[in-house]
Amino acid sequence: MRPETAPVAMRVVDDPDQTRRSVLWCVWAPVLTGTIALCVYSLTVAGDLSWAHFSSDGGELITAAVTLGVPHPPGYPTYILLGKVMSYLPLGNVALRFNVLSALCTAVAAAFVSATALHYPRRDDLPLSPIVAMSVGLTFAFAPLVWGQALITEVYTLNLAVLAALLWALLAQRSPWLVGLLWGLSLTTHLTSALMLPLLLLVRPIKEWAALLGGACIGVLPFLLLPFLALGDSPVIWGDPTTLSGWWWLISGALYRPNLISLPIDALSSRLPLAMVGLLRQFAFVGWLLLPIAFTRRNRTPVAWLLLGTGALYAVYTIIYNSIDYVLFFLPGMLIAAILLTPGMRKLTVWSLLLPLLLLALHFGSFSERTDDVRGAVQTFMDSAPQDALLVTTGDENIFSLWYFQHVEGWRPDLVVVDANLLGFDWYRNRLAKQYPTVVGLERYDVAAFQAANAERRVVCRGSLHAVGQMDCSEVAR
Repeated sequence: MRPETAPVAMRVVDDPDQTRRSVLWCVWAPVLTGTIALCVYSLTVAGDLSWAHFSSDGGELITAAVTLGVPHPPGYPTYILLGKVMSYLPLGNVALRFNVLSALCTAVAAAFVSATALHYPRRDDLPLSPIVAMSVGLTFAFAPLVWGQALITEVYTLNLAVLAALLWALLAQRSPWLVGLLWGLSLTTHLTSALMLPLLLLVRPIKEWAALLGGACIGVLPFLLLPFLALGDSPVIWGDPTTLSGWWWLISGALYRPNLISLPIDALSSRLPLAMVGLLRQFAFVGWLLLPIAFTRRNRTPVAWLLLGTGALYAVYTIIYNSIDYVLFFLPGMLIAAILLTPGMRKLTVWSLLLPLLLLALHFGSFSERTDDVRGAVQTFMDSAPQDALLVTTGDENIFSLWYFQHVEGWRPDLVVVDANLLGFDWYRNRLAKQYPTVVGLERYDVAAFQAANAERRVVCRGSLHAVGQMDCSEVAR
């Protein structure tokens, strides 16, 4: 039997004024939630390019968006288009504009969490207090894992905004076409959105599956833009999406598949307790005590169990994924967990506001601090390089930051910046050959031979932004 998820505002009541008030609060409670979250984020957002909160991809994403390129798999076409629009905002430097984009996306996600709470399935006909709905949304917004992503440039916040809209459409019984469209669109913002599919199919009846599929096909259309973006002259073009095999390699995330099966057992055993403590910290430990209320006899519904199962899928994926930033893959799980707090928050009534206020008090100070100076590190690094030098560096933080300052802010266009790891891909070497016709030694992957071949023509320097002042340059007579 299909679970009962009809929104309160749509239920038949005898009082027209009550109906109007319910409809109004279904709009204004989420709007107030998003506005409050955005105001807090604006006080803590990073003012420049940052490496904080696992944001090493920031320079690459900004450069790809500004130059209309193709970032790392799956290419994130929706983010690229929104980022390009955001880059025209007359606000500070370009990096700040993208950080603000993250804040906006997270605030939208928080607003949709509040809207979803208003439509959370329950066994009685009593409407949910708008204060409680706002508490649920703000608890999500001020969870430290979520808050940190709202302050820097990354793709996860856009994914959260689309997924939050998807869960609202699902629980509010909106058109299956809309649900499918939002799910398809969420795939273009992060491939882990595929974990939402079982939830959609189990909540919606079989007769709606065709409409869900149709909407999903529309939602994934941004992926078709990648071959056209690859035809441009952006310095950031991953793979070769102009061919069918190259396009599929990109959008399927084939590059990262080994990360799912390569985590050593000893690493897994040490990761579990750390992940558990980190998870409990998200709702200030005490907030998690409200979660079991959603599964008491009076409150449990089929949808609650399905949401819990989906959150568990994200938890398993997060734990087994072999990456330094693995915790970020649980962000959609935080979205689900916040929604499942709704029955517990409802019991607290107006006192439910204490949880987001506690999170705000605990973490505002730490998020207000500025701990890195990427701009200063890059400026020192580039200033120490000779004219027309070839800079060979290694690692995402290095190459992505250098891309941003060279190709977006126009620093040191005379330099040729190369990443030693990316040289292992033929598509990267082909892109370098097109971008820098005078660079040689790109026929095969051999970093030493590459440096030696180019040392006959220009100064070759090796270094890292983490070791500023230790650049190693060797000049061979030309």
